[in-house]
Amino acid sequence: MNDVLTRLWLWFWRLVPANPILLRVVHGGSRRVRHLWLRVGYLGMLLFVVLIAMAADFGGSASTLSDLAKNASTVFMWASITQLALMCFLAPVFTAGAITQERDAQTFNILLSTPLSNAQIVLGSLMSRLYFVLVLLLAGLPIFLMTMVYGGVTLAQILRSVAIAGSTAIITGSLAICISMVRVGTRRTIFSFFLMIALYLLAVYALGQWDGTWIAEAPANVNGERLSWLACFHPFLALDVALNRIPAPDVAALGRFGSLSQFCLAHPHRAYVLFTLCLSFMLTVSAAFFVRRAKESEVGFWSVFVARVLRREAGERRRKPKHVWRNPVAWREATTRASAATRGFLQIALLGGGVVTAIVLLLTHIDVGSVSQTREWLAVVVMIELGLILIVAANTAATAMTKEKESKTLDLLLATPLTSKYLVWGKLRGLITFTIPMVAVPALTVVLFGLHGAITGAKEPVVAIETGFVLAALLVAYAAAACMLGLHVSLHSKKTVQAVMVSVGIVVVSCLITYFVFDSIVTSADQFGAAIAPMTPFTGVQTLINPARMFESAQKLTERFSGVRAWAAIGGSMVLVVYAASVGWAYKSMVRNFDMTVRKQSGRF
Repeated sequence: MNDVLTRLWLWFWRLVPANPILLRVVHGGSRRVRHLWLRVGYLGMLLFVVLIAMAADFGGSASTLSDLAKNASTVFMWASITQLALMCFLAPVFTAGAITQERDAQTFNILLSTPLSNAQIVLGSLMSRLYFVLVLLLAGLPIFLMTMVYGGVTLAQILRSVAIAGSTAIITGSLAICISMVRVGTRRTIFSFFLMIALYLLAVYALGQWDGTWIAEAPANVNGERLSWLACFHPFLALDVALNRIPAPDVAALGRFGSLSQFCLAHPHRAYVLFTLCLSFMLTVSAAFFVRRAKESEVGFWSVFVARVLRREAGERRRKPKHVWRNPVAWREATTRASAATRGFLQIALLGGGVVTAIVLLLTHIDVGSVSQTREWLAVVVMIELGLILIVAANTAATAMTKEKESKTLDLLLATPLTSKYLVWGKLRGLITFTIPMVAVPALTVVLFGLHGAITGAKEPVVAIETGFVLAALLVAYAAAACMLGLHVSLHSKKTVQAVMVSVGIVVVSCLITYFVFDSIVTSADQFGAAIAPMTPFTGVQTLINPARMFESAQKLTERFSGVRAWAAIGGSMVLVVYAASVGWAYKSMVRNFDMTVRKQSGRF
């Protein structure tokens, strides 16, 4: 019996604590300055949010102890939301590149030739990346404990918030490792994974705000919101319950449901943690079966299936001639390189899904006729599409130069008579051209609602007809800024994985910070907020479509609607000039430093 227990203990010891991959990555990564700055940035972000929330809530308005407790609970709420949002981003950043880094360094095949078992490779790759994420959670605990000073925040709430964030990190990490093992980390793995996570979080959260998913037995909060049955499957909806923002129903009121459903609806935050941990275990076990299977490096299953079904075995095969633009670099980036990132399912999901959503939303508005509710839903849909556009633009631009470096085609381009100005302008123009079809979907959606209001002669249209055109110009400007950022990062990065992480991370973090900062300014600036809002992407979209958020009542909006339209047009025009000047300045700076940057990097490859 002792011999069996000893073998089991040695097996577990070699599986996780003494896993060679875990020890190698943790020992090496802990010494990197990049990880140090990442921890500093994470804690700095949490502290920044806490200080901003404290300045807004404790700014002379708290006169009693109960007011201090309420303000402390608000500060804790924003800190918890920030922590969860960072976990949703940082966990896939650390784990999605686990196998792609081995692949880029040509060490994955060497790893397979070692005596390590499949479970050791999977768990080592997973735990070595999750180690840094979980350490970040522990490092942020003192900041959360500070909010308990004035009361209003309990230790149980802090532990629930950390548990939801930790389980979210584990499930995203397990899913990333499973995808990476199945596909051996193709160049599109990280992009597809980020896009899938963003789409799931935004779409499911929007559905959770729809009263059609609310539980009738659940009590309503002060805003009239009820618990959605999707709360046990979404981290932010579960966090709302854990923070007591949305009350959960009592078990006694759920008699018509089964025992499992009663547990999920009465304790959605606990159910979310339990479900994510169980799903993580199943994904990790499944990934172990694909470690030593033969992989198709850059060709997916569906690509092979379609090629075998549609490709002719005999006879002459010809391709249609392609019309190349005057700038072949721009044509190549727009039609071949960039389009490869979203062809197939992703292209159908972004374009086709947007069109279907617009039609369904318009038909619902015609049937229900609630202008305020339609504005809110239209703003949410366009904001989701904007988020996907920015992520796609930043990701595609981040791979524009690194792919040339990895495939050694940049040397061929530099050997041609093409100048740096020609190359950079071609890349930028091709990337912006690539984003235009995606920008057209939300813009045409808003134009469609504007035309509906003009044709029907509605006294209170959902949006003004010129809002769609202003929004289209702004979306192009936002996408161009994201493309320029990704292109700049791609030029200064060595690998595609690093460039994608940095560019997408900057876009996500900057959008979150600017939204929280400008949102309070816009909502307190009356009708002049329509001119300030377009400075940031999400604040601009939300305010242009739903200007009612700037006023206390719908009557004030009706009285000042013409002024809001005028200020929105003026502010949108000014913002276009600012973004165009910023992109132009960044473009000239990149052209000026292009040759020097490439020469400095030539010794590293």
